[in-house]
Amino acid sequence: MPTLLPTNKPTRASKYLADLLEQHNKPVLNHFDFYQIVRAMYRETAGQKLYLRGVSPGCADILRLKSILKSVGAIGPDRDYGSRVIRVLSVSDLPAEEIVCLVDSACYVSHLSAMQRWGLTNRTPQSLALTRPDRDIATAALRARMNEVMENQEPNLFPLKLVKHPDRVRRRKVVVHESKMAGECLTNRGTNFRLSTIGQTFLDMLRAPGLCGGMSHVLDVWQEHAATYLDEIVCAVDGAVNGLVKSRAGYILQERMDLHHPRIENWKAFGQRGGSRKLDPARDFAPTISKTWMISLNV
Repeated sequence: MPTLLPTNKPTRASKYLADLLEQHNKPVLNHFDFYQIVRAMYRETAGQKLYLRGVSPGCADILRLKSILKSVGAIGPDRDYGSRVIRVLSVSDLPAEEIVCLVDSACYVSHLSAMQRWGLTNRTPQSLALTRPDRDIATAALRARMNEVMENQEPNLFPLKLVKHPDRVRRRKVVVHESKMAGECLTNRGTNFRLSTIGQTFLDMLRAPGLCGGMSHVLDVWQEHAATYLDEIVCAVDGAVNGLVKSRAGYILQERMDLHHPRIENWKAFGQRGGSRKLDPARDFAPTISKTWMISLNV
């Protein structure tokens, strides 16, 4: 078969843009971020004879630049996200946990995946667990970011959209948990991925032990590591709105581990009687009760 020639000839602007994308050093970009890089190129290269029309790119300019870069092999669709993101082919690929965070600015690695990253468990998660705010909160955050970047001065031609992650990213199964109570995260040094803070990771073990290896495993992890991170745990639990989480944490720290902290005493006020208050939410109610923390010790 004859070789198909590119339909677009490289231009000075497209060559310059290809270099910018390589210097950006991220293997994947959403279309909004690509748009921002092109906008910056227009602003910063007025005197470099790139033969750009105008002081800002229009939709036709963006699409033409994308078409040229595709034809010369500089960019292409991503193998997992397809055309929803732009794959910069000159930049080396990254592990799944970094790719998902580059694609989705609202998510972070959480639950058992975070426990493994923090060295709290010897279990290997079957899937990469991600948490992000629910649709309304995440959409509002994306809108706020777009308004900040665009400074409300220009129409946003390529708006940020909430990402639908595929079932697998870089051969790893991905599970996304959306929550109104999405918590604190940090960017892991030297990487592109966000990880729940150590305090948030311990808090998530009490909110959703089933996503963290089960309550029996959670208790083992707390027994081994909670004393080391007591201040961070107390701070995270203190900020939780769920009183049952405070009762679970108080029981584990005070009654099981004999650890003490002035703020733990305040959690006792959140105790209340009721058959639904259990240490392990996945198991049936047991008659053995912590009278101090008013929860069924069903583990």
